[in-house]
Amino acid sequence: MTPDDTTMSDAHTQPADEPHSDETTWYDLLGFQRDLLLVAAEVDGEELPKGLTLKDRLQDRYTDPINHGRLYTNLSDLEDEGLIESEEIDGRTNAYRVTEEGFRVLDERRDHIARAIDGGA
Repeated sequence: MTPDDTTMSDAHTQPADEPHSDETTWYDLLGFQRDLLLVAAEVDGEELPKGLTLKDRLQDRYTDPINHGRLYTNLSDLEDEGLIESEEIDGRTNAYRVTEEGFRVLDERRDHIARAIDGGA
C-alpha cells in the first residue's frame, strides 16, 4: 500500500459519548478528508479555489506527494457528504467551496478543541 492510498482505518470511528445521527461528523471523515476540508475553509472568501490550489496548499503539509486520484476522489466524497460543493469553471476544471454543513462540522470540532485546551470545562 502506498501513502497515497485512501484507507478506511480511521473512518467511521465516532466517540461513544456522542449519539449517532445521520449528520456527518468530524469523526466520520478520513484524516485526509479532514485536512482537505480545513484547507478549503482556509481559502473561503478568496477566488473559488480549483482542485490544484487545494492540492498545493495540502502539499505544504504532507511529506509525500499527493496524487490527483487521491485528491479528486476525496473531494468527490466530501461533496457526496454535502460538506463541499463544486462549480464548473470550464469544461474540465472545477472550483470548490465549503458548504454551510461543512462549516457546521468544522465549528463543532473547534468547540471540542477549545474544551480540550480549557481542560474539559
